[in-house]
Amino acid sequence: MLPGGKTLSVDDVDILRKKYPEAMLKVGDPVLDSVVQFEDDTKDREVATTVTQQISSAMADVQQKFSSHTNLSGIDFGGIRNTVSAVIDFLKNNPVSAALMTRMGTDQSYLAEHAGNVFYLSMVLGSGVKDYVVKERQRQTAASNLSSSVAMDLMPLGLGAMLMDIGMTPLQHLFKPGHMLTDEDRKAIIEHPKAGADMLPDSLPAAAKMIVRWHHENFDGSGYPEKKAGSSLHVFVRIARICDAFDAATSEKCYRQPKTPVRALWEMTYGPYRKYYDPVLMKVFASIIQPFPIGAKLKLTDGRTGVVVKYNRKMPFQPTVVVAFDPDGNRLTADKLEGPLNVGEENDLRLERYGEEDLRYVRETSEIQVDRAAGHRFADLMEAVFP
Repeated sequence: MLPGGKTLSVDDVDILRKKYPEAMLKVGDPVLDSVVQFEDDTKDREVATTVTQQISSAMADVQQKFSSHTNLSGIDFGGIRNTVSAVIDFLKNNPVSAALMTRMGTDQSYLAEHAGNVFYLSMVLGSGVKDYVVKERQRQTAASNLSSSVAMDLMPLGLGAMLMDIGMTPLQHLFKPGHMLTDEDRKAIIEHPKAGADMLPDSLPAAAKMIVRWHHENFDGSGYPEKKAGSSLHVFVRIARICDAFDAATSEKCYRQPKTPVRALWEMTYGPYRKYYDPVLMKVFASIIQPFPIGAKLKLTDGRTGVVVKYNRKMPFQPTVVVAFDPDGNRLTADKLEGPLNVGEENDLRLERYGEEDLRYVRETSEIQVDRAAGHRFADLMEAVFP
């Protein structure tokens, strides 16, 4: 497929993924693999691919039927429930230690792929904060004796995450390259959560409809369309809000390039948008979303290069690396390798670059002011979905 000796680029890997969407690709290092024990994340990637493909396909079918009928009367919501239930059971039987996103590059619409990704991330995050979910649902419900098993039922979260952007389906023409938003377009975008919730049948769980209606509300009250804030938001809404924002920020759109997972996660956790999200949930989310994949080569401030060999779930921006290349880019011999060690933990190592990305912002600790008007200005579609 590729000539011998070719240096693989990100574009090469993306082309292979698009050509063979069902295949699992893993890039190895024939030298380091023989001397360093890399964390094996193959199973996590397989689970992520399976789940996102199933939900994306189901959502693409919903969108196609919606486009044909111009309403939701022809949608089999019982079938959607069955699909969500089957995927939830699959995740229970195949738990993951890290949520690993893979862009499949299929012909499905952005909204369909986005639904699959947000569903997957929401399920992993929801499963990772079980005690918090139970506590919050018991606090928020009128039934003071709500059982833990009922409180931990993730079906409403799954349905809401999958259907949250159903109100955007009639607005897909806004995603065409070169389209300039009008005042009417902006109003429709602001209203899409409410419009989507109003489309859904009463047979769906109330919490699922809350997610659809409030998935752009921010924890500090700066979201839309109702400016609901903090603990008044259902815990499932707060989970979906985080997952929606992260996937939207890291997805390629016709109107802008994606943010890297490193940049998006840092901005949401420590940077200008941190106040938009539940801090408890955001801390857990940062531990399950790893900004630096296994095998990533990170330029360090001393000029050497470290290779990520293990995720650091407590401090994701301080990955576990083996220092494997000297400042001139030459591979170190086995006896000269340093590590494994966590960057910045009891050592002077700091991150400098990841590929073409300057990582100095990761080391910044100064307070950054949030642009509270950004959530309402909508100069382009980016501002409608992220932060």
